[in-house]
Amino acid sequence: MQSERTPRQGGEFESRGGRGNPGRLEALVAKLRDLNKSTVCFEADQMVLEEGERNEFVYVILEGEVAMLKRGDRGSVMEVDHFGPGDLLGLTSFWTKQPSFLASRALTQVRCLRIEANDMERLVHRDPGFGRTIHQLFISNLSNRYRRMIGLNVRVAELSQALKDEHQQLKAAMSELEETRNQLVHKEKLATLGQLLAGIAHEINNPCAALSHGVTRLREGLVSAFTSGKNAEMLHDEAQMLLAGLDAPYRSADEKRSRMEELLERYPRMKRSLARRLARLDESVFARLELEEKGTAGPRQIESIEARIEFYEIGAYLRSVDLSSERIQKLVQSLKNYNKPDQEAWENCDLGEELRDTLVVLNNRLKHYDLVVDMEPVPPFRGIGSELNQVWTNLLVNATQATEPGGRIEVKLRASGKWIEVTIADSGSGIDPAFFEKIFELNFTTKKTKTDFGLGLGLSIAKEIVEKHGGRIHAENGPLGGAVFTVRLPS
Repeated sequence: MQSERTPRQGGEFESRGGRGNPGRLEALVAKLRDLNKSTVCFEADQMVLEEGERNEFVYVILEGEVAMLKRGDRGSVMEVDHFGPGDLLGLTSFWTKQPSFLASRALTQVRCLRIEANDMERLVHRDPGFGRTIHQLFISNLSNRYRRMIGLNVRVAELSQALKDEHQQLKAAMSELEETRNQLVHKEKLATLGQLLAGIAHEINNPCAALSHGVTRLREGLVSAFTSGKNAEMLHDEAQMLLAGLDAPYRSADEKRSRMEELLERYPRMKRSLARRLARLDESVFARLELEEKGTAGPRQIESIEARIEFYEIGAYLRSVDLSSERIQKLVQSLKNYNKPDQEAWENCDLGEELRDTLVVLNNRLKHYDLVVDMEPVPPFRGIGSELNQVWTNLLVNATQATEPGGRIEVKLRASGKWIEVTIADSGSGIDPAFFEKIFELNFTTKKTKTDFGLGLGLSIAKEIVEKHGGRIHAENGPLGGAVFTVRLPS
């Protein structure tokens, strides 16, 4: 790091230090020559003064350039200033009797006068005018140095501010680069997830279709075997039980438990195992067993009742398998529709169907909540379905994370003038008002614990996708608590 050097000027004493006071320098030189003081010379790169050493002289530069050097804390040596003809070297250390603060090295061949302390004292004692001259010269040099120091400080301040501005720009660029990187990583994950979902859905779909087809054929075959030919008369009661089982309504575990307790109260002598099986039956089927007359029946009659129940259960199991395979097929179709990795083009989207697919995919999370879905018919929306599904997913996942199990989550879809509105609300703790301006910022998250951790990407990505589709996303707290996110897309 070197300062700009001032070219050597014409004339023996015309310089930064001597300019404006050549008479003083000439008087000084004349006095020194009266003492038979000759000049001393230094070759280029030769040290004139060493940093930290005591100095007994003042050097008046007559010709040449001298660099002023300072050693840093880490041992590096920097050029902090340079002097030329008319400048004084060693002035501060000579005057204060302190070790030299800087080092001086000749940049070119240097010729200067060297003043010793004894000579200075004799000249000042013998000629008061000389004392005034030397003091004025010293002050002039010190003043010049002070001006240069102020200039350097101003320059350093300007460079520091420029460096600070560049640092802020670099920080902003790094933040933007990190945001771009996170988005690229996220998109890559989505693309990989889409490919995996498509592959898994295809693998599940084939055996599921075979299972559904097999159940249908088995159901048709059993019904035909029980209701055609001679079997129709012989197995009439069994056929009726089988058909009733094939149409068996769904009953929750609580409902079946309640019915079993009622049966045990009505028939105190009934075994719990039989009551448990009877609790699954529909009332019309239950009446066919004529338990009122056979409540005290013997073992053979009980066996007959249990045998007839088995035909009902066979039908109920077939219906359960049929419903399960149908549910799996719907789930597979939802998985296929959800990401659509090979369909990134803009197309007409059925937002209601897209939302339903997302609800199916997230069913494992949402089943722990009171889910309220209110979707009105809306016109088709032109967009990228897989990206919009990511918006619904992020908002629904946020709702489940902010709401305790058993809480309420509402999903609404409606047309409102020139907009299509999707509202996702929860009954959680709501949004801290201090965070309203930050929740859509990249990397902002309130989840910091090991068990509740977030990267702060979900809402930022949702906002980016919504704006990409010409829409807006808004967050607020509901009147009864909880957060409400509203996505408005142009219809």
